[in-house]
Amino acid sequence: MAIESYVTPEQIAYYTKLGFWDRWTFIDYIKRWAKAFPEKEALIDPEKRLTWSKYQTMVDRIALNFLSLGIKRDDLVITQIPNCVEAVIIEMALARIGACVVPIAMQWRGHELNYVISLTQSPAFIIVPEYYGFNYVEMARELQKNHPSMKHIIVLGKEVPEGTLSFKEMWENALETRTPYDYLDKNHPINANDVLTMCFTSGTEADPKGCPRTHNHWKSFERSGFLHHLTLNVHDKVVMALPWINLFGQSVGILSMTMVGGTLILLDGFDPATMAETISRERATVYAGVPSMHIALLRYPKLENYDLSSLRVVLTGGAPCATAIIEEMIEKFGCLVSNGFGSNEGHLNITEIGLPPELVSTTIGVPQLYSEIKIVDENGNEVGVGQIGEFCQKAPFIISGYYKRPDLNARKWDKDGFYHSGDACYLDENGFYHFVTRLKDIIIRGGMNISAEEVEFILYKHPKVMNVAVVGMPDERFGEKVCAVIELKPGESTISLKEVRAFMEKEKVAEYKWPEKVVVVDKLPRTPTGKVLKYVLRERLARKEM
Repeated sequence: MAIESYVTPEQIAYYTKLGFWDRWTFIDYIKRWAKAFPEKEALIDPEKRLTWSKYQTMVDRIALNFLSLGIKRDDLVITQIPNCVEAVIIEMALARIGACVVPIAMQWRGHELNYVISLTQSPAFIIVPEYYGFNYVEMARELQKNHPSMKHIIVLGKEVPEGTLSFKEMWENALETRTPYDYLDKNHPINANDVLTMCFTSGTEADPKGCPRTHNHWKSFERSGFLHHLTLNVHDKVVMALPWINLFGQSVGILSMTMVGGTLILLDGFDPATMAETISRERATVYAGVPSMHIALLRYPKLENYDLSSLRVVLTGGAPCATAIIEEMIEKFGCLVSNGFGSNEGHLNITEIGLPPELVSTTIGVPQLYSEIKIVDENGNEVGVGQIGEFCQKAPFIISGYYKRPDLNARKWDKDGFYHSGDACYLDENGFYHFVTRLKDIIIRGGMNISAEEVEFILYKHPKVMNVAVVGMPDERFGEKVCAVIELKPGESTISLKEVRAFMEKEKVAEYKWPEKVVVVDKLPRTPTGKVLKYVLRERLARKEM
């Protein structure tokens, strides 16, 4: 199945007529900025700094090298590499020839990759030789035995094992100097409805699903979200520690800066010391992260040694962020804060910058630009103001369907073209949407619905709590009871159930919402993007391992 078939001619005509889709590709943006600002820095990581001119050269060079390996239009190429300049070049080089990057989390292993390779029939697997002690070459060789479609194992690094291809040699193989300047444009034309990326859902509740997103999907997403709400522009420098492999990292970092001609600074994972030093040294203007990252940065003991006054905007997302944390970021960084709500499928709602901290924390903004939104009950009927239901959205930035999953597509998209997000939300009387919980994240205790996030917000106020995840645990009498799994702040050694319940009473919370079990852990299990894996906690509780 050709990947471009996921966008129908009817969709193209409809969104083009409305002006949401056009003919520009991300390759066109790279060409534009390379011509306008050839010596302006475009991509930075700890080892490389590329100007816009060099960015364009390397995209063309790697594209020609891919063609020489037989990688062609519509091929889906799997990568498993951390944040680095090479990752961006690989993504755009594949786009240059109409192929598509399939970026995979570094934590995935043979089980997940067997599934993805079988699904995509990838002709190549691009990896690093080793990462945090794990041998990716050895895993790739085992996978190759079972997947004849995977002809090439391409390895980053100075030295690569026998039987694999060196990406460094491709990087140095200047095929563009021996090829007519217009060869790629004439012989390998692309268009804005080609699939640019196929990220996979983070899998917090189910098997991962491929999300094919075209240039036009991404452009309308950027325009509606970050170019509008965050006013991202050519002067911005985004520092990105979020993994490049999913919507958050792609949208805030790679693709937004490509559209506006800004600068992207890539960090391999989040470390508060490195983040503070990088913002200060590079004079970064935008930083994005999940609440646990913000908390770690704010609690970094040497934070006052760094000048972070260049920060213009902080974007928070991935999970609700407490009002107190947003207030502290505004006070310490002197910046504005926006809250983003979305998924790899592409549904989106973002708060305007400049809103009071409480609205940033407790809402996901007014109806999103370019989109239609409805809140529906379990029968698909729209509900009124103040009533909780499922957030459904129809927009030019939402994918047209999961890759090779017509069964799921029939369930997740209704007859009117609205994507059903699985998120419980409501619209208030002032026109703001509020995220309540994942529909599967409601704890039902004796017939009473309890929002896990509501309890978490309260517990974040406790002086001993660093991070917390609230989940339901099985109970014969009530069906479920509330369990709080807590990471303590540095210097704290314990917190009892009695302390937690006394705090809930002090906060005047209805008693049925109080935790009835408290578990202290060193680290909560998380996805690569920082989302807590609540199903892991539920499974451990069900097996009485906690």
